[in-house]
Amino acid sequence: MNGAVKSYDSRRGAGLLTPDRGGADVVVYVSELERAGLVTLSPGDRLSFDVKTDRALGRSFAVNLAAL
Repeated sequence: MNGAVKSYDSRRGAGLLTPDRGGADVVVYVSELERAGLVTLSPGDRLSFDVKTDRALGRSFAVNLAAL
């Protein structure tokens, strides 16, 4: 899916992505940025991503990031 960066805090190493199709914001972690070769995110940056759910924690987060 595609979406835009809502916020990103480099000190915390986490941020929020807003999917284009609507729905709840998705958390993005610095580890996923590093895997994608991205250094940081700024509000409004456009990305494609998949959503993975950690069943143990019951939380969803963005994976397979790519800048658009």
